[in-house]
Amino acid sequence: MVIAIVVIILLLTITLSGIGAYIVIHGSNREKETEGISKIAVSGKYAAVLRPVADSLAEKKPSIAEIEKWLNLQGIEAEKKKSLMENWQNSLNETIKTINEGDINGVTTYRINLGTKDKNLCNFLHKGHFFTRDQINKNSEILPPYCLGSDSKVVPKHAWDNTSETGGWKSVVPVDGSYGVPNWQQIV
Repeated sequence: MVIAIVVIILLLTITLSGIGAYIVIHGSNREKETEGISKIAVSGKYAAVLRPVADSLAEKKPSIAEIEKWLNLQGIEAEKKKSLMENWQNSLNETIKTINEGDINGVTTYRINLGTKDKNLCNFLHKGHFFTRDQINKNSEILPPYCLGSDSKVVPKHAWDNTSETGGWKSVVPVDGSYGVPNWQQIV
């Protein structure tokens, strides 16, 4: 009787060890399979799924080819055209970098530092404005650059930002389903 109990315990131990090894082996295979897939960015404590900001911007902002085509129709000289396209790409790259760094650091709210060229064009941004990473995920057109020659920059808005200077926190909200972002086909 004692021998039977010992044999059952040994068989149960071997079976459970085999199941554990199977789970460990197949779990590590899943990790290897997903290594090639880009990681999903997470935001905040509850890990809301976010699209890469570069993908969102590619859908909402014109490509360099579209900009060049439009500039050619405007009769812009080659040097000015090159400068405007470089400015656009640099601004876009800076915006992507800022949002990506924010995603890594858990930033969930942002604001725009309006440049002198954009002050009169960006009426949709009021004093003390902010927008969330979720808004960016759905409506990336609210990010700079806004038009050719744009000099605005997106920056994280932290809870400890001095709100007395900015008049408090006021969310940027759409009016009639649109944010009122300026048409990119302007040169400032």
